[in-house]
Amino acid sequence: MSNPPSRIEEARRRALGAKQAAGALGAAGFLAVLLLARASHPGHAQASTPASSGSSSSSSSSTSQSSDDGLELGSGSIAPSSGSTPQAQTTVS
Repeated sequence: MSNPPSRIEEARRRALGAKQAAGALGAAGFLAVLLLARASHPGHAQASTPASSGSSSSSSSSTSQSSDDGLELGSGSIAPSSGSTPQAQTTVS
């Protein structure tokens, strides 16, 4: 007959099991956070309407351009749309 395990050996076995469970739980949590972050990222493209895929070729005279990833780019103008020139104030005190 073999001797029963000592209290130290039982404690080491329980500690090893707890460490393995914590590692598995941490890995699963990390994976869950990674997947949630990827799904909720604002740049993550999801086609919600089928009309958006075929109708973009007919609007080639538009001022917006579409890049390869579906991001709509504007005309690139940074001027104010009102047409008036803002006045700069230079005062020295």
